[in-house]
Amino acid sequence: MPPQSKHHPFSYRGWLPGSRWMWVLVGGVMLLTSACSDSGPTPQTGPPRPSQPTPAAKAAAPPAETKAPTPPPPYVYEAKGRRDPFRPLIAPKVAVVKKPRRPTTELGGLEVNELKLVGVVWERRGYFALVEAPSGKGYVLRLDDIVGEDARVASITPQGVTFEIKVAPALKQAQARAMELRLRKEE
Repeated sequence: MPPQSKHHPFSYRGWLPGSRWMWVLVGGVMLLTSACSDSGPTPQTGPPRPSQPTPAAKAAAPPAETKAPTPPPPYVYEAKGRRDPFRPLIAPKVAVVKKPRRPTTELGGLEVNELKLVGVVWERRGYFALVEAPSGKGYVLRLDDIVGEDARVASITPQGVTFEIKVAPALKQAQARAMELRLRKEE
């Protein structure tokens, strides 16, 4: 075995039973085992406790009122800004009912018989009717558009436009009649 330096701390010679490294190691192990031992509670060095009353003094004192522990308040769910936990995450599909669109233009004040059908335009979404008012203004009609107070566009075909007009007779039930505007063929 090659000779080692005397100054090296981990030399073979430094670990001999009589060396100081061994004593340091043994002292550390003893310190750890004494700190981890279960010798019971350590005495407290706080303020002195008041002296205990004698048994005769305990009997003469009136009994102290014992209070029953109060139960915790009941749990209340605060729904502020939270979703309802009992509603499904995915809502079922509901059939959408198309509401007729009320005209915001001059069409609201016109009657069907005052309109002139100028053309019908076809697109991927369906047909659109081009109508002209007596004032010369042109309008585009789609399905379920309202003209006047009670006329609704029921269908649009390449030949013309059909309106459904509600007629309110003296009876309680309202009846509907159909009126059609057709394209005039150019001659």
